[in-house]
Amino acid sequence: MTSFGSRTTFLHLEFGTDIQGAAPLGDVAATLITLDDLLRDLAALAAYPSDAEFRNIEVVAIETRERLKVTLSLLAIPADAINAFQDVCRDIIVFRERPDCHAALPASAWQDVIARRLAAIRAALNSGATTEMSSDDRLTAHDARRLQRHMDVLLNAAMPLRRVEVLNSHV
Repeated sequence: MTSFGSRTTFLHLEFGTDIQGAAPLGDVAATLITLDDLLRDLAALAAYPSDAEFRNIEVVAIETRERLKVTLSLLAIPADAINAFQDVCRDIIVFRERPDCHAALPASAWQDVIARRLAAIRAALNSGATTEMSSDDRLTAHDARRLQRHMDVLLNAAMPLRRVEVLNSHV
């Protein structure tokens, strides 16, 4: 069951920077746009069939002291979508931060991670699906390709994601 409630959720994102600690604005923007698209796609899938028309994702804070840190405010984003988002980000962070562990893996290793993540998303959607609508109907091949593109972009982003922290707050 998808729950929207009257809660605002805050996402604290931390990104890596280059050796001088710089974060090129274009790279920051591209990464934030991809994160926004991923969150919105997951929210639409989690909310199906209600498909809430109003979803708000805002940047509420940017800090650049040690690393680039961005705080997002999420309104009307289902908890299932936020959990899936956090899981996707965790996969990306682990895969990027341990390249030596993946050197021995076949070239398809990242595709295996994506397949496992899409299966987990499909299972999560299935847990809230009615008997009339299975998760396979909700996560179409087109949706899966979109999610895969988002994950690929984030995996190869110039601004690597280092940490994702979810905080809930009552409005």
